[in-house]
Amino acid sequence: MKKHYCLIIICFSFLFLQCSSLYYHPTKQTYFTPKQMGFSYTSEMIQTKDNVKINVWKIKNQKVETPKAVILQFHGNGQNMSSHFLSLVWLVNHGYELIVFDYRGYGESEGEPDPDDNIEDSKLVLDLALKEANDQGVKLIVYGQSLGGAIAMRSLAEWEGKQNVVLLCIDGSFASYRKVAKQTMNHVIFPPIGNLFAWLFHDATSPKDSIPSLAPIPMLVIHGTDDTVVFFENGKEIFGLAGEPKVFWEIRGGGHVDWMGLGQSKFAKDFLLLLNRHLY
Repeated sequence: MKKHYCLIIICFSFLFLQCSSLYYHPTKQTYFTPKQMGFSYTSEMIQTKDNVKINVWKIKNQKVETPKAVILQFHGNGQNMSSHFLSLVWLVNHGYELIVFDYRGYGESEGEPDPDDNIEDSKLVLDLALKEANDQGVKLIVYGQSLGGAIAMRSLAEWEGKQNVVLLCIDGSFASYRKVAKQTMNHVIFPPIGNLFAWLFHDATSPKDSIPSLAPIPMLVIHGTDDTVVFFENGKEIFGLAGEPKVFWEIRGGGHVDWMGLGQSKFAKDFLLLLNRHLY
């Protein structure tokens, strides 16, 4: 019995050390460009402190001289920004500028995905987004989806310019890497293995201890009740940890980060109204 137990530990340890597959699923493929979807954009590389280049897109509405605000998107763990930008790009049609970027190892960004590097790189992108907003005399909104929500919350908590963010939207995300790993493994295998596997993941870069310090940034937490990727209770946990002001949107029957419907859903219209309240 002990021999089998040790074998299980070794196998899962090897899996964890060889790939952080529950964290990152990057691809290099370009799925869509904003130009293909009818939007104007610029692409630029920013250089990190250790000389890794991170790819950033600025997507604008050419019919609008000054955007209503700049929205910085932190995308999820799969594919890259060339697929994820589609979920928020509809906001450009409503007069917003959208900035998206790829973590290390995603798309055209150099390097390999790493939790600590993601936080440091994200603070540089936040600096870029704030400069873009300031140059145009508008406000900055941060939107984090799934894994991107966890990265956004932790990065913002450590960022010197966080007082300049007028709204933080956290969609289908989680507070603890270890907890979400445990939930995922218990869901796909069975609880004893999931509980064991979770201890191979650390919470050193999780946002859970940092979430209270994000106040007084207004926070909108969004989560689908039928989310089978990041379970609904994770959204409730984030909301419980957050300080005021905060709002929770429970998307009845919603899955994982799928409530927007490319701007056609009822919630999308409510979201536009909420944005306007925080800008004027």
